[in-house]
Amino acid sequence: MHTDSLTGRLLHDDHHRVMGLLDRLDALFVRHGEDSLPVLTAEDRDIVADLAAELDGPLDSHFAAEEALFPALAAAGGHEWTADLLDDHEHMRPIARRLARFCALALREGFDWDSWPVFRSFGEELVRVLVLHIQKEETTLVPATDALLSAAEDRAFAAAMSG
Repeated sequence: MHTDSLTGRLLHDDHHRVMGLLDRLDALFVRHGEDSLPVLTAEDRDIVADLAAELDGPLDSHFAAEEALFPALAAAGGHEWTADLLDDHEHMRPIARRLARFCALALREGFDWDSWPVFRSFGEELVRVLVLHIQKEETTLVPATDALLSAAEDRAFAAAMSG
């Protein structure tokens, strides 16, 4: 995705980083089928730890930064898609909170036959909805930062996102 705005570049870079994590999480699910109980290898443990770290603040901070953009973008004609993106955020927040609890449990105790299917279910749902959400944002929100933010607004949003 090409974007000239600082805000758009920050959003895009964050999306790219999160997609890498989601790819790693999806690979963990492929390696460990539904009918097997994974024993966390060092690589698997790193994935769960990285996911826990993402769910412990950065994901919600990213959502909050985007939501700070929504009023300006809605006022400039993007009301429908900003409302859609906000609905996505509201759908994902409880999934992320639940998944974070299972990450912490897995890092402490590993998986058991009760925790693995639930972790996997929430994880697969998060991968599914977050990938679609990022794709939407890459085609709506990121380009809109170029078209709809003034240079001063762009600098202010980018500074707030970086700070």
